[in-house]
Amino acid sequence: MATTSSDDLKTLQQENQSLKEKLEDYEQLYKVLETVSSFIKVDDVIEHITEEALALCQADQGAILLFDPAGKNEAKTLIRQSSSRDIKLDHFLNMMLAGWVTNNNRPLLSSNLEEAVGKEFIKDQYTDISSVISMPLMLQGKMIGVLNLIRLQAKAEFSERELHLLNILGAIFGQYIHNAKLHHEVFNETLRLRKEVQDKYAFHGIVGQSPQLKSVFAILERVTPTDARVLIQGESGTGKELIAKVLHYSGPRKDKPFVAIDCGALPATLLEGELFGYLKGSFTGANRDKKGLFEVANGGTLFLDEIVSMPLEIQSKFLRAIQESEIRPLGSTQVRKVDVRILSAASSNLREKLESGEFRQDLFYRLNVVTVQLPPLRNRKGDIAILANHFLGKMTGRHNKPIKGFKPETMAHLEAYSWPGNVRELENIVERMVILTEEEQDYIPVDLLPFEIRPQTFSEPAESPALMPAPQNIKHKKANYEKAILLEALANNKWNQSAAARELGISERTVRYQMKKYNIQKPG
Repeated sequence: MATTSSDDLKTLQQENQSLKEKLEDYEQLYKVLETVSSFIKVDDVIEHITEEALALCQADQGAILLFDPAGKNEAKTLIRQSSSRDIKLDHFLNMMLAGWVTNNNRPLLSSNLEEAVGKEFIKDQYTDISSVISMPLMLQGKMIGVLNLIRLQAKAEFSERELHLLNILGAIFGQYIHNAKLHHEVFNETLRLRKEVQDKYAFHGIVGQSPQLKSVFAILERVTPTDARVLIQGESGTGKELIAKVLHYSGPRKDKPFVAIDCGALPATLLEGELFGYLKGSFTGANRDKKGLFEVANGGTLFLDEIVSMPLEIQSKFLRAIQESEIRPLGSTQVRKVDVRILSAASSNLREKLESGEFRQDLFYRLNVVTVQLPPLRNRKGDIAILANHFLGKMTGRHNKPIKGFKPETMAHLEAYSWPGNVRELENIVERMVILTEEEQDYIPVDLLPFEIRPQTFSEPAESPALMPAPQNIKHKKANYEKAILLEALANNKWNQSAAARELGISERTVRYQMKKYNIQKPG
């Protein structure tokens, strides 16, 4: 029977001890990563990295120095013994150690600080330091900072073991800090954008002071603080989606999603999938699960524009969804609970759809808890100058034009026009005139108005027949304008012909006719 020599036994014990230490080390590393990964704020991540490194290496003081991309440095020092007021690892020493690591492009492990950084740089307060580790924090091969640890004379020196552990953690810590900074930036940007949107669509951001608009304000004041379903009615371009956003961003759900969909832009099959979602394989082309807009808007508001265009076969499913507050995605046998405020918008032909049976009356009553009727711009003439000047300020900023206002005759024509496209048409025309105004002009001249707004310019008797524009010239200008506004409407609506028709206040058939007439084709 083979016997184990004392040397073999000693070797075996040493190997077992080494394995035991490695196991302990990796258990400690796991606990460190688990602890630090639970924090997302930059300051919390830095503080807990320093605390965990102090505990892992049994150091007395520790600090993290981060390199700012702008060239500045920011240091956060943490003293392990909270009762100690004797800070050895100050900013100067942090910078010296970081400089050594940067110049040598490797970690520093030293028990002789004078030898490492130079005797001339050693202050009296550093003489108690017995050992130092300076570990680079890496991100994608670049050094973003340094973790510095020191021990004082009362303790033994750092060993290769501590250096090895920190070397494993250096790249991971760098990624944690980077992720925390990204989260901080995204969080702040989200807050900024949310505030900007809320300010933009705040109740008093609606422009106008006509009696008709004030009656709308009175309704909004009552319904905004509630979760009531609202049906917003009005002609195309009167600002129905703006009112929906005002109701959301001024209401109790303002911190939750606002999701909008145009019911007239999609066929029945696609609209059902968009609203309720679907499971992978539920139909040809469904190669992944997709959340419906009800789920996306959960907790917030779902706005359905042109609700009259919702196909009849979808209306019953939609009615059930708002009655029961639950949906069933396509291809699923399970229902999902949702909490959504429903806002909807309809043009003036809703009553016709109800009478003809194309829109369900029970759905109409569910949606129409409160009605907001938006007046067309032709019925609120007193708001035209206010709106025009509001859009002028907006567009001069957007296009960097130092225009002060409109010439009196220009404004007179604007106020006299009937505005079939309502507020949207006014905004588009003001932007067009701002773009076309010469740099040296302080006020927008009347000749930049489209032909439809100033037809009398060409019909008034002239002093001399020679001054009258030729009929073909008038036709040419009118054709150019029609083509320009059609192109603009198509571009605004991503070349959706029905949406462009609604913006212009004309039929989809007219849009197709004009596209053919002016040889307009969707860009490839």
